[in-house]
Amino acid sequence: MARKKQPSLLKKQKNASKRYWFLAIPAVLLIVFAIVFTWLFQTRDIVARIGSQTITKAEIELEKKRLTPPNFEETLKNADEQEKQDMQNTIDSKAWENLLKLKCLYLYAREEMHIKVTKADIDKEIAAFKLALNNGDPNGVVDVKSALAEYRISYKSFRRDMREQSLYNKVLEPVKNEVTATEEELKEHYSQYAANYNVPEQAHVLLISVNSEEDAKKILKELQEGKDFTQLAREKSLSGDAAQNGGDIGWQTRDSLYKEISDNVFHPDMPLNKPSVMQGRDAWYVFIVKERKAAEIKTYEQVKDDVKKDLIAIKQNSAVDSFMYRLTEKYESRVVLGSPWESFLNWWDKIRGKIE
Repeated sequence: MARKKQPSLLKKQKNASKRYWFLAIPAVLLIVFAIVFTWLFQTRDIVARIGSQTITKAEIELEKKRLTPPNFEETLKNADEQEKQDMQNTIDSKAWENLLKLKCLYLYAREEMHIKVTKADIDKEIAAFKLALNNGDPNGVVDVKSALAEYRISYKSFRRDMREQSLYNKVLEPVKNEVTATEEELKEHYSQYAANYNVPEQAHVLLISVNSEEDAKKILKELQEGKDFTQLAREKSLSGDAAQNGGDIGWQTRDSLYKEISDNVFHPDMPLNKPSVMQGRDAWYVFIVKERKAAEIKTYEQVKDDVKKDLIAIKQNSAVDSFMYRLTEKYESRVVLGSPWESFLNWWDKIRGKIE
């Protein structure tokens, strides 16, 4: 028969257990505090929260960069201080507006539509991205990962973006599908923009650009002596693209060329397949007009499908803008400015009596 433990031994064990608890409780609290503090510190980049969605400083800077025109710095040089500030304020406010709309859409997708994005959905978006990267050629050789590496974008980050893109498309697809256009609307659109559907006058042009009139005349003489235009373009043209293509810049319209060039190329007295020389604003040119096509006026019936496509796209953009505006109004009351880190610091300052 087992012996009963002595009361003094039981008391010692009980006291030791209490001591362990007294030591364990502060340790657990310290770990919890450390986790919360770390999370708060890591979220210091957040500038606003909308429900479960956040807007970060990095996202705002990226959106501002996307919205900034390519020639923005050059434009700023010719602007006074007030104009510079106004232009920058416009970009800043637009970046905030775009991100707010996007986060409201994600919130709506998760809370109300309960949309799930699958791996197949993400792969579909990646396939569409690759197709666009290859200018619509399904057999294009441009690799997505190589393109991302060039811009220092990780593939993991890219897949996350494609997931968000899929979510975006799933929300807006029903909105776009509701858009229709009547025959009357199509005809009205055509009557307003008929000129856009006409085919302008075109010319197939070969072009070599050089620095001086002397160089241009030398090349002209070589061509007249039977030298190959393609070879001369590759050897002597200042334009890298033209040189690579043997000087063949393809079919051009009046608007696609500098005026001084188009005035020569499209002049009715300019002979075909005969080299000529002219001076442009930035170089001297040796050129040959291979062929011309007269302008073609398209009737409504001939371009009806294009008219419908264009008008539907315009109306879809308008429908999406209205939908996004309504979403922003819906969730605007849930916007909380600042990060959890800032909220923590404000709370801590109140505790210490630094602010009321």
